[in-house]
Amino acid sequence: RAAGDKPGEAAALNCVGWDHALLGDYHQARGFCRQSLTLCAEEGFPWLEGNAWDSLGYVEHHLGSLAEAAACYRRALSSFREGGDRIHEARSLTHLGDTCQAADDLVQAQEAWQQALAILDDLQHPEADQLRPKLAGAGDAVSEPRA
Repeated sequence: RAAGDKPGEAAALNCVGWDHALLGDYHQARGFCRQSLTLCAEEGFPWLEGNAWDSLGYVEHHLGSLAEAAACYRRALSSFREGGDRIHEARSLTHLGDTCQAADDLVQAQEAWQQALAILDDLQHPEADQLRPKLAGAGDAVSEPRA
């Protein structure tokens, strides 16, 4: 702030929020992520906004606000797609899938994970191998008849 580096401030706020989230302090994390988003919107930093939306999605998911988390991940996806950031797009799709799974929407989870896997395979990224078991499990659960 003292240096007037607004992009650096927005990135730092998101990082502090993410660190609080990793420590399980989700309410504190939410505040920092929202501050980052406000600064990104005010100053026009779309390349930083996707990361802040993804972080806020993680926070909302862990606070049990699954619909809000999904909305955050969709906003992150929009930013990443607009910027051509495919690896972060794949990661947000993975997070969206995790949120849909937690909300018992296995069809949407599977769709998000399939999109993420297609990107990761195209990039020949090692995270693709971590996603395959989720897809296999979701496919089994979707095909099982409900009682």
